[in-house]
Amino acid sequence: MQGWTASPNKTRPVTVTLADGLNQAAEPIEIGDGQAVSVLNLDSALYPTLQTREGFKLISQHTGYINRLFRFKLEWYCGNQRGLYRLTGGIWSTVYEYGNDDNNRLWDVAMFFDAGKLYFLDGSLQLRQWDGTTLTTLGSAPAASSFLTTHANRFYLANRNDNLLSFSGLRDAADWTSTDKFTGTGKITVETSDGELPTGLTMFSNHVILFKRYTLHELFGEDSTNFNMTDPFPVGCISDRSVTQSRTALYWLGPDGVYEYQGGSTPVRISEPIKDYIASINQANARHCCSGTDGRFLYVSLVTGDAQLPTVTLKYDIAGRRWWPVSFVATAYYLDGQTLYMGTADGRILQAGGVSDAGTAISWSIEPKPWSDGAEISRAALHKFWLIADIEVGATLNVAYAPGTEGGDWTTVRTITNGDGVIRSYKIPIVVRTPETWFRPKLFGTGQVKIHRIIREVTRREA
Repeated sequence: MQGWTASPNKTRPVTVTLADGLNQAAEPIEIGDGQAVSVLNLDSALYPTLQTREGFKLISQHTGYINRLFRFKLEWYCGNQRGLYRLTGGIWSTVYEYGNDDNNRLWDVAMFFDAGKLYFLDGSLQLRQWDGTTLTTLGSAPAASSFLTTHANRFYLANRNDNLLSFSGLRDAADWTSTDKFTGTGKITVETSDGELPTGLTMFSNHVILFKRYTLHELFGEDSTNFNMTDPFPVGCISDRSVTQSRTALYWLGPDGVYEYQGGSTPVRISEPIKDYIASINQANARHCCSGTDGRFLYVSLVTGDAQLPTVTLKYDIAGRRWWPVSFVATAYYLDGQTLYMGTADGRILQAGGVSDAGTAISWSIEPKPWSDGAEISRAALHKFWLIADIEVGATLNVAYAPGTEGGDWTTVRTITNGDGVIRSYKIPIVVRTPETWFRPKLFGTGQVKIHRIIREVTRREA
């Protein structure tokens, strides 16, 4: 141990809250005090308090890769790599099924007018109509469509193979041939100099948006007499299943990150704090990336590395613009009222909420930024480290520290388990006497905890 050369100088305590999310956009020593170098299964729902994320419960078990999840006439439906299915009386029955599996069979669905009929396609099927009993093929609809949306009492279709945006007759999803300029059908050519083809289609802020990989095209108007396709934004989308609308904005995944669009201005990239995750996306299978929202958080599932299906899910705090990785991986999302539901690659249907993951305690961790309190030419001993936290019954919280700015040489200095049936708030004094220039804290555990703040105090002598 290096000898001390002067009388000690106890610094003023520094109080830090930890709920500002992951930040991979800067070097660890440069990020904000409330941000994290690494974090899992925590979020800022109670900002500035940091808490264990909510869990989920299993509501049904189907089979295969769930890539579409929704409700129609109060019943659950899901689409997987083989077909489209309905849950009735606890049993999944077939609405439409192929004789083989294909992970690239990605379902898109929409309802029209009074929601009395459901329409679906998958990139190869002719547009189908389903009323809960009878399945009808709409033979005049454009073949092999991949994307559909509705706006101003019309259906719009696009596919991955040409640049045509087709629209149906007014108030008639089966009409794709009539020519009246006010109520009839038509096609709009949406070409770009890069030759890219459509990658998604949606309705937002009272107009239709068609995506390509590098561009966003907006169609205003209601019929052939007033349609207006504006100049495109140079911001594209790589997965139509990542297009999600909140109360105030539209979100999607582009080739270089997640974008937010509030209409009328250039879309804004919001994913710099998770740039390492974005860089790891498998672009060849990016169409399987997806997203959803519960109103407060945007959930984004990414296909990374050599994977074919999503491998990681992150939460984005829409109110506070903070990112939080989680340990579960969803492959489809559906918001029913205020409750979020998720599908998975192994056929599970999950309902968000609760304190555990289908009965399993949630493991969580956070590694805040390294700190030296600005005295980077001195060495100091950590004199006190106070942790203000609520630990619920059955939960465990561990406190560890490591010297330096990186590496995994962690020393666990305190473990607290609440097993007496009473939720308590703890102030935990931790004395670490080894002199160092940089310190890194780490908090980890299982179960539900709320971490309000940490307070650190060091004893320093000039080096």
